[in-house]
Amino acid sequence: MRIMILLAAAALLLTGAAHAAGVETPPALMLDDSGITETPTLGNYAWSYPTGSRDEWTGVEACGMAPTDPAAQDTFGQVLLMEDRTYTIRWGGTPPDELIVFSWDAAVFSDPDHIDDYEENPEIILRRDGGTITLRPDRVYDFQAKWRQAEGTDQPYGNAHYGLVTQRLIMEDGPGSVMMGGWTPAADFAVTEERAAVFAKGTETLTGARYIPVAYLGSQVVAGTNHAFLCQTAAAYPGSLETAPAFAVVYLYEDLQGNVTLLNAADFDIGSLCTYGDE
Repeated sequence: MRIMILLAAAALLLTGAAHAAGVETPPALMLDDSGITETPTLGNYAWSYPTGSRDEWTGVEACGMAPTDPAAQDTFGQVLLMEDRTYTIRWGGTPPDELIVFSWDAAVFSDPDHIDDYEENPEIILRRDGGTITLRPDRVYDFQAKWRQAEGTDQPYGNAHYGLVTQRLIMEDGPGSVMMGGWTPAADFAVTEERAAVFAKGTETLTGARYIPVAYLGSQVVAGTNHAFLCQTAAAYPGSLETAPAFAVVYLYEDLQGNVTLLNAADFDIGSLCTYGDE
């Protein structure tokens, strides 16, 4: 079975009156980890919603590429991971009645023979109130959500697919080394005014933690640019208890239009990088 996915032209059967914002498409899917939110890309969907009364409905259908299509690697939401990471599932509207998550090794992007392999390592979640999911590096995820029709109500219903690609971030040891995997270390680590503006734009909606950039580590050219900043972390709320300094590497994606989004924030313990004595 081949599931067609990603943004494409929708066929709209309009029947009249205005409708509430957010009803005309399935709600956004969000994966949250301590205030850091990843948003899988809404793709293929079939959606029905009321337009004015329970007897007036609009039907929307959108289709596009399969999640294992090589082009999905650049168009799906992307997350950089050093290791497995668990997220809480949240919805920007009514949660679905059913959520099934399919996952593939990212190697399918370079192997056309696997493009229709929809049964390799499925993960299934059936909790309407959210639940959690653990993402692994170098994987492709297809979140398949279903909202059932409730007779006698004006509740929208249908099904939708959301795509996400995870990439493994590899840290390299040794003086002067920063990271591997297509990343270019910065010639200088200064957080210039231009770099600070990129950082501010990418973290302006972040809640639950505050990151103070102290060094610019490097960049990676994709369909746009990925940026890496070394940051000191601090509580986001006044009056929070002071703790010992903590650090994280914050990754941002800047698209070709200058929009900046947060990809990931990888915390690390400086003490774990040091050894003492002869050990």
